Amino acid sequence: MKNLKFWLAPVAVLLLTTTIGAQQLHLSGTLQNMHLWRGLQVADGGVLAADMNIGFFDDALKVGLWGGTDLTGDYKEFDYYASYSIDGFTIALWDIFNYSPGLPFSKDIFNYNKHSTTHFLDLSLAYNFDTTLKVPLRLSWATIFAGRDLNIAGDNRYSTFVYAEYTLFRNDLWNVDFGLGGTFAFNRESADGSANFYGNDCLNQISLKTTYNLQIGRFKMPVFAHAMWNPDLKEGYLQVGVNLFAF
Repeated sequence: MKNLKFWLAPVAVLLLTTTIGAQQLHLSGTLQNMHLWRGLQVADGGVLAADMNIGFFDDALKVGLWGGTDLTGDYKEFDYYASYSIDGFTIALWDIFNYSPGLPFSKDIFNYNKHSTTHFLDLSLAYNFDTTLKVPLRLSWATIFAGRDLNIAGDNRYSTFVYAEYTLFRNDLWNVDFGLGGTFAFNRESADGSANFYGNDCLNQISLKTTYNLQIGRFKMPVFAHAMWNPDLKEGYLQVGVNLFAF
């Protein structure tokens, strides 16, 4: 029963929000050659990802599901999330469940025991300066506050990722963005050293992303290429993909 309240929470939110009148149902899909996230290469094969959410109050509030899998089955993810945006600010809560076969954690989606769960809960705050100040700069802060992010003593480390992204060029067809991200943790034992969920305390992401707004008939299918370097791991990746649909 202890874990019951955790996995019932996303379901309860979904059921509750439907009672106040959904404004819009959204569905989108993406195909890409790998999955990159916060300086990390999460999956190294072709990945198909989908997002389904319900928007309320003119889409200011969104409650949804996100999932992805690679073409070989080595990577599998299924997440719950809720976000609220106003005047350029966005606050988001994600329950991230990566149950890839190779991960040494429980594949039970209802297991929220921090010592064995595959889940982690992530709270983020972002601000888009373009909304009110017409400056193409976006800043974000995200902290893992529960789940599989433990220090040597078995307590949550509260690993944090901060990111800044600036649009270098933008017109009707092209978008070019440059970003920098770094990581640290709030709580760890001396034996942990500088370790956090993402690696070590450092600059761990340098990104250059180009998007072309391809349109075929009445369908918009943006194509993107994302070059990412991780100075901590001393690795680099080139991701390419296409947004197959968005409704």
